[in-house]
Amino acid sequence: QAFMILCDWLLILSHQDSNNNEEAVGLLGYLPSTSLQEKLLLFIQEHVFMEEEEESKEEEEKKDESCKLDDLHNKRSLLAAYCKLIVYNVVEMTAAAEIYKYYVKTYNDFGDIIKETLSKTRHNNKIQSAKTLILCLQQVFQSHAESQGSRSGVDFSSASFTNMKELARRFSLTFGWDQVKSRESVAMIHKEGIEFAFHGATGVGGKCLPPNLSFLLIISEFSNKLLKPDKR
Repeated sequence: QAFMILCDWLLILSHQDSNNNEEAVGLLGYLPSTSLQEKLLLFIQEHVFMEEEEESKEEEEKKDESCKLDDLHNKRSLLAAYCKLIVYNVVEMTAAAEIYKYYVKTYNDFGDIIKETLSKTRHNNKIQSAKTLILCLQQVFQSHAESQGSRSGVDFSSASFTNMKELARRFSLTFGWDQVKSRESVAMIHKEGIEFAFHGATGVGGKCLPPNLSFLLIISEFSNKLLKPDKR
């Protein structure tokens, strides 16, 4: 309840017109600091996403259907309240990257909320929204690489790599079929992705492969959206 009230309060403050309201000028200092933004995100991760992963099967079986539905409704309300803060620029748009990671995994429960957040942020700022998508994929890729170990290389057949490609594919689908409309965003995703893939490519005598090279397989999911001049 406190979290919901805080989200509503921050939303109200963000809509104050400081030009016509002297009191509002003093209130602008209450917009979330970096520390508060981190706490808000941590709350969502712990109360919406993590519990779902950690809950044991026995506990799940004990719950009746009405309890499960109530839990889901509460989680959806929390997530929607937080996503509103992202959409209305109350918190940094990059925070959405942490939400987008769960798009495929929690699609049945929260897919509509996450997709709507993606759509609204894209409407607000196409380039920044696309940067958030590529940031999300980079973070997921780095987590995957760390779990695989630095020497073992990337296991393309692993479930986590397959899930990563599926996440990229779903992101790609959100751009629709109008290639001209999404041209700048898709081109920028490729530029950022290629830079990331070849980051740290300074090997002895050029023989060392860039550690993130397999990220090219992830961004290739967007390549069918590229216009021919941009492919060049």
